[in-house]
Amino acid sequence: MQKLGLLLGGLFLAALAGCGSKGGAARDGGGGGAGGSGGASGAGGGAGHEGVGGSGGSGGRTGGAGGGGGAGIGGTAGTGIEPDGGASDGQSGEVGDAGDADDADTPLTFAQAQSTHHHSCGVRADGSIACWGLSDIVQSTPAGGTFQYLTLGDYHTCGLKPDGSVLCWGSGTVTSPQGAFRSVRANGLFGTCGIGLDGTVTCWDLAVASPLPTGTFASLSAERQTHVCGVRSDGGIACWGDRDLGPAPAPANFQSVYVGMYDNCGLRTDHTVSCWGTGSPNPQWPSPPGTFQTLAASSHYACGLRDTGTVECWGTSSVPNPAGTFRSISAGNFAACGVQTSGALTCWGYGYQLPAGVTGTFSSVSAGDAHACALRTDGVAVCWGETTFGQDDGCTTGIGCVWVGSGP
Repeated sequence: MQKLGLLLGGLFLAALAGCGSKGGAARDGGGGGAGGSGGASGAGGGAGHEGVGGSGGSGGRTGGAGGGGGAGIGGTAGTGIEPDGGASDGQSGEVGDAGDADDADTPLTFAQAQSTHHHSCGVRADGSIACWGLSDIVQSTPAGGTFQYLTLGDYHTCGLKPDGSVLCWGSGTVTSPQGAFRSVRANGLFGTCGIGLDGTVTCWDLAVASPLPTGTFASLSAERQTHVCGVRSDGGIACWGDRDLGPAPAPANFQSVYVGMYDNCGLRTDHTVSCWGTGSPNPQWPSPPGTFQTLAASSHYACGLRDTGTVECWGTSSVPNPAGTFRSISAGNFAACGVQTSGALTCWGYGYQLPAGVTGTFSSVSAGDAHACALRTDGVAVCWGETTFGQDDGCTTGIGCVWVGSGP
């Protein structure tokens, strides 16, 4: 794991999942869980980052993955905590209400949760939140207030409050926008974008200035640097940021988008998938045949959850296709994880394979760069993986989190 930590340190500035994007995981209708696939009502996390938590997938206002990176812990089909659809969308997770939070005998639990580069966060059923990992994030996390969901970047976190306002915190210069929003999606390294109540897009704290698209949008997905895509209200896709990967292929009938470093994929309303981009320095992502429920995208690969429940991955040979059938998936930087139809958890690829302590049945999983967290059906967040950058700091039973160590 130490070797993996050093490798991640070298790659982290070069790549950031939905949207795994931090990996996000996703399922349609949301952006939580292991990510959502898009939409304002889903959550679960997307193949994107936007997706921990939620009952949907990566996108959606109730859950998160999604997009781009990572995927959410609370969702049932996605990868992210973020409510917007997309790979990294779906990006988030809420903490389940265990009863009286003031009762020392009653453990705190989560309804949603999400992991990203060096930290994780969860949202409780009562809207309160908790974060663990990177000290700057943990120390700046607001102690009070309630949130619909959270969206996590590498070094910052933003939360959508019940009144539509957005609060952001983290390392360095992190600002919070004015006005009310329908959904928000954190980029990996810098900045955040949101969809206002009128459907238009606003971005703040972006490292690279870029003209914002006009028109109205249904969901967003962001990559780990400053590459953002959104699904328009009419089903078209617009992208902006630091790299031009070309236009999405016709026709404009997309329900969610998942963002990688050099490639994007979109899930159409007929459940078929179209991918486009440059692929550089790796081969361009193919457009897999067949139909899919949702996708989860990371920087250099993507995985799709087929309508049959099986999973297919593409983009790099280091992330093979897992056996079995799944309810949700989440794409981390070098490995992917999923909740099987039985509720069991499995991971595949390079890094953070499951240690012996990851047992029980699970509702969602969110894969970060070199660590992951999964939401058990009793609402406890079970986490494991690399700890070089303090990913386990603050993960205690007192907040509803259990760190079970590194994988083999």
